[in-house]
Order: sequence, then structure tokens, then C-alpha cells
Amino acid sequence: MRLKIIAGNVIAVLLVGLGSFFYVKGQLEQGLGAQIDEQIDNDAQLLQRSWRLSALEFVEQVRDRAETREVRTTFNALDVEARRRSAFERAEGIAAWFQDPARGRGGRPDIVLITDETGRVIARDNDINRMNGTSIVSELPSLRRVLDRGLAVHDVWQKEDDDKLLQVAIAPVRNQEGGLIGALLVGFDISNGLAQREAEVFGHQVAFLREGGIYSSSLEQSEVAALSTYLFQTVGDETAAALASGSTQWTAELAGAEYVGVTASLPETPSVDMGIAILANKTDQMALAETATVILILMAVGLIFVLIYGFLIGTSLIRPIEEIEEGVLTVINGRTDHRIDIESAEFGGLAYRINQLINVFTGVEETDADGRSSGGGAWEGAAAPATTQQDGGGGGGDDEAAAALAAEPEEQYRQRIFDEYVAAKQAAGEDVSNIGKDRFLSRLDKNAENLKKKHGCRMVRFEVQTKGSQVILRPVIIN
Repeated sequence: MRLKIIAGNVIAVLLVGLGSFFYVKGQLEQGLGAQIDEQIDNDAQLLQRSWRLSALEFVEQVRDRAETREVRTTFNALDVEARRRSAFERAEGIAAWFQDPARGRGGRPDIVLITDETGRVIARDNDINRMNGTSIVSELPSLRRVLDRGLAVHDVWQKEDDDKLLQVAIAPVRNQEGGLIGALLVGFDISNGLAQREAEVFGHQVAFLREGGIYSSSLEQSEVAALSTYLFQTVGDETAAALASGSTQWTAELAGAEYVGVTASLPETPSVDMGIAILANKTDQMALAETATVILILMAVGLIFVLIYGFLIGTSLIRPIEEIEEGVLTVINGRTDHRIDIESAEFGGLAYRINQLINVFTGVEETDADGRSSGGGAWEGAAAPATTQQDGGGGGGDDEAAAALAAEPEEQYRQRIFDEYVAAKQAAGEDVSNIGKDRFLSRLDKNAENLKKKHGCRMVRFEVQTKGSQVILRPVIIN
């Protein structure tokens, strides 16, 4: 029984615990997976918008610098050398202006230069002689649009000599009469730092792509190599289409982790086909679903509790049952005077009724400390003999009745008391067919013997009395 109790509780805990674990984990994984896929697509669109807004702000900042008096007066120098010196100083000043954190550009520009109306460099920052007189129109077609139309533009410049991709803003420089006399260009490297700043904003990894590979990213180097192989070899055609125009969503295994990402074209870059990839580590994101393992931990604790509690409860039930079984077996083996005595709230009543049943079958009357019947229990269908004592000598009653009973021969007394008892029961309307003489007399003798020992008297005999519908045997103590 103990094992059945424990096994039943263990199975219940296992079913509830495992069922809850798999259900909760499945729901978390499904919900997180859908959330990540939707969020990464939204973030790719937000990154494109963020880039456009940043480009517009950048262009406005460069246009404001190009319209300053200091930049215009650069072209008023008396000779070429003086103009070059003035352009260099203006470029240095603009670089310092952009370096101020209040401009929001993340540091000093990689290049600031001023060109004449033909697109030839007058001077740049950092080195007054570098690029002097170099035409950059062929490298940067957007410059020609600025000089021809007089409109400020944003673009990406693939600067071959430095092997860099520069985010540039170009604004026209005009004289006091409004004539176009040159251009101001400011450029920042699309660096790993820029990618890292964008990643911190969106909470996902960011990579800037150009044709053939990854230019910069917020990823670790091992992840960069894996991402480059996937985007430009495994799904090269889809990536090329996304860089030209559009976007594509993908899922890939990179450096031992599952990533979900979106590849999209980078806006405001007419001179170079560039793109962005924003990606999330799905393995890390889905790790949140592992919090469901707390259910397994609680289930294990529950199993330990069930085992301990089941053992204690099972023992508390089995031990009294075993004692009852041993007691009944003792009676069966001949110890008819043995009675079951257990301390159990649950089985005490059962033990008492079994003891009553044993008394019925063995013909023993249960009496209390005063010799009275403990419950008027039945004996082969007959009422149990009452054991109320008489008042008088030595505990006896009427002297004459006692003397008459004492003088009556034993056999005559035994036959008479039996006949009177049966007649009284018949008169009371009870069935007497199951009252056996031998059994009745045996029980009568045992009760008399018990009362003799209790009162230390010479003899105990009984009288048949009827009280209402109840027939009792009243003992008479004879000293």
C-alpha cells in the first residue's frame, strides 16, 4: 500500500510538472520566435529611417558651415598659395567644429576639404599639401551635381587611396553675389564604432555591407567571417539584390549560434551600392524560454516532498493495519483472550469492533470496572446479561433470595436459569432459536468467575429479570 500511495503521488507530480514544463516552454519559444522575427524586420526599417535623418542633419550642418563668411573669404585670397593656406585653416576649423560632442557626429571627421568650382581640391585638413590640385569629380560623381546644380547632397565616397568608405555631405560655396565658387566636403568613416553605436541604440548587431563583403560591424571577428561567408556566398544573389534595392530576411547558423537578420539597401548613397544587415542572436534571445526549467526544479522538490510525505502517511496507515492483522491471527491461532489494542485515530474504532466480534464468537462479555456490561452487546442474538450488584451483605442483595440461590443444586440452577432466560426472551417477542444451552451456560460461568475474582466472594448466581422489552441477568453476590 505504501508503494501504491507513493507511486500514485509521484505519477501525478510528474504528469503535472512535465506537462507544465513542455507547455510553458513551447509557448515561450513560439512567442519569442515570432517576436524576434517581427522586431528584427521593424528594426531594419527604423535603421534605414535613422540613417536618412542622420544624413539630412549632416547635410544641414555642412551647408551651414559652407555659408559662413570665413569659408567664402577663402576664395578672396590674392594668390594660389594664400588661398591654399586659407582653405587649410578653414578645413581645420570645421573639423574642430564637428569634433565637438554637441554636433552628435561621434568625433573628428576623417576628412574636410574645400574644392574650387571645377572640383579640384584647394586644401584639406591634417595635411596642407595632400590632395592639393586633385580632381575628385570622377571618384565622387555627387560632387559634380553639387557644382552644377548648387544643391547640398549626401553620399558615400569609396576613397581608394585610403581604402575607406566615407559618409560625406557636400555643400556648395557661394560668393556674396550668389555665384557658385566651390564646394565644402566633410566625411566620416563608416567605421566599426559607428556600427557599434547603432547596435547600442537598437539592441541588435549591425553590419554595413558593400559589394563583395562586410565593411564594418559591431560583431566579433569570428562572427564577421561567418556572416560574410553566408551573405556573399551562401545567399549571394539575394544579398546583391538587397544591396541594389529592397530587403531580405534570413536565418543562419553563425559561429555556433542561430541568428535571424535582415539585409537591406542603405539609403542616400547614390555613388556606391551599400547595405546594412541588422541581426539578432536568436539562440541568446530564446534562452529566456529556458526559465521554464524552474518548473522542473520545483517538480523535483515536489517529488522529494511526495516521497517523504507518502512514506510517512503510508507507514501511519500500514502499521495499525499490520497490528490488527497480527492480532486477528493470534486469536485464530488459539489465543482467544487476546484483544487488539492500537493507538490510531483512523483505525481505533475498527479495532474496537473487531474486539467486540471476537467476544461474540468466543462467548466473552466485555465488562467495565464495576462488573456492568460495557454496551449490552449481543450473544447469539440474546441480550447480554446485566451485572448490576445487589446491595447488602458482602455486596449481595436480599438474604432470602441469596440463601435460596445458594441452596439450589448446581445442575438444577443451571437448567432453571437457562429455561427462564429462554422463556423471558420468548415473552419479549425475540427469536430464541440461536440460543444454545452449552454456549449460554459457558458464558454464564465465565461472568460468574470474573465477578467472584473481582469481589472475593464465595459464589455468584444470577436472576432473570425483564425491564420493559429487555431481558437481563442480574448477578447475586453470595459470601
